[in-house]
Amino acid sequence: MGDQKHLVVIGAGVGGLGAALSLSRAGHKVTLLERDPLPATATAEEAFNAPRQGAPQVHQTHGFLARLMVTLRDRFPDVLEKLHAAGGLDMPGMGQFPDDEPQSGDEDLKVLIIRRTTFEWVLRMAVVAEANVTAITDTHVASLIAGDPVNGVPVVEGVVLDDGTEYRGDFVVGAGGRRSNVPELLKPLGVDVEETIVESGLMYVSRWYSWPGGIDNLKEAKLGGDLGFVKFLGIPGDAGTLSVTLAVRSDDREMRRALEHEDLFDRACTLLPGPDVFFKDGPLEPRTEVKVMGGLLNRLRKFVDADGNPTVLGFHAIGDAHTCTNPLYGRGCSLAMVQATLLADAFAGHGDDAVGRAKAYEKASHEQVEPWFDLSVMMDKAGSDPLGQTLGTPSDKKEANPIRAIFTAAATDPVIGRAFARFFNLLALPSEMMSDPVVMGRVADVMANPEKYPEATMAGPRREELLAALNETNEETVNA
Repeated sequence: MGDQKHLVVIGAGVGGLGAALSLSRAGHKVTLLERDPLPATATAEEAFNAPRQGAPQVHQTHGFLARLMVTLRDRFPDVLEKLHAAGGLDMPGMGQFPDDEPQSGDEDLKVLIIRRTTFEWVLRMAVVAEANVTAITDTHVASLIAGDPVNGVPVVEGVVLDDGTEYRGDFVVGAGGRRSNVPELLKPLGVDVEETIVESGLMYVSRWYSWPGGIDNLKEAKLGGDLGFVKFLGIPGDAGTLSVTLAVRSDDREMRRALEHEDLFDRACTLLPGPDVFFKDGPLEPRTEVKVMGGLLNRLRKFVDADGNPTVLGFHAIGDAHTCTNPLYGRGCSLAMVQATLLADAFAGHGDDAVGRAKAYEKASHEQVEPWFDLSVMMDKAGSDPLGQTLGTPSDKKEANPIRAIFTAAATDPVIGRAFARFFNLLALPSEMMSDPVVMGRVADVMANPEKYPEATMAGPRREELLAALNETNEETVNA
């Protein structure tokens, strides 16, 4: 095609693959560069077992939110079909309410249950099947190639690998994830990337198991919860697998050391309300060792100045390389795919106008992605649990709490419940929910009468009780 462009994508995670798929199907040439070896994988199991030192998060617990499902359905229905064929299962993204009539948009409220490695494997197969995509793995980008500045604004024209190989393109997409060195790559070109970083103070400890149960078993399991000192999430994957993630404060060394021990991690799963359901019939066969992941931060990078003018041309960051949120809330993959489509839309709308494209993309990211960064920071400070079911940590105090009452009401009130389901699935921005007069009217009623919505007490051990049980298990293991 006459207006075909060449883009170089750094990183083959969800964001990079999404950008490569969007733009290659628009007729453009794509060179996809991935730092991990990623050997040719013929099956989802091979993809699961492939080492991913550059992306440790792929082996953590994942559920894919409705926003991502809708994006795939509307933009890449063939990919969604292949995800289901690979074992992906749909789960309702909203609870059931008595006497509630279905409404337009309810069909969007589905989440996808599948391993992150399987999700990326299916997406990667779709990308490399495109004739105009060249994928190169086990490679590292050392620097960027600078072009002639435009009105004083630095321009990127390609990348240089650590072996000196150059790949030039019409523009470069930085999709290297939360560990990406975007500011360091751009600094030699005279670009200072403004960063806002807010640490969550949490770390993940996770393990995968074989699980013979089916999706129907989830009806009796509380997948996630928050006991204050530990947050937990258990979700089955495809092919009879299950992952459990426990999130603890990174400075709680005693708890961290205990949970890094495989026998003690397994024991903790049997004692926590939610993960315990998966272990009710006895021990499960482990599929992996215990995996630890730190660096659960919120980070926002700016690529425009205070007036909205781009600070660099020919380079667009995407996904966690642009904006990352605490993975506890499960938004990362959805937001990465959203940004992939935002970039494709900006390119389609502005073509050769690099300034217009950058402005459009960053404006759209500011409107559709940045609010979730702000919300994640707020939720971290408030101590919210993974599913938004409580706000704050468990307390012995019994007085009514207006904020917690809202979350309690969401379980039974269809107006609040539906609004929260769309909100937590990224189908409605925080500002959209807050500006809905019907929803906010109902919220105001709940907050005015919080005693009508008593907070359900989550049964579970206190920190000292869990540590004591784990220490007892450890002594039994040592003495066995």
